[in-house]
Amino acid sequence: MCESNVYFKENDVEKLIMENVAAITPAGKNTFILKGLLGESMEITGIIEDINLMAHKIILKAL
Repeated sequence: MCESNVYFKENDVEKLIMENVAAITPAGKNTFILKGLLGESMEITGIIEDINLMAHKIILKAL
């Protein structure tokens, strides 16, 4: 499986916001739509800090 967990980092603290993310789509300036394996979705504002595909971990950072 190729899904990743997405974390939101604010004040140097990482918080898991969505598991098993299958796609991330840009939806405007610094805005992304996360799409889960089971069809769930979430819109989040931030910047991409790190994508580690081997660890299945994506970190979005607060602006």
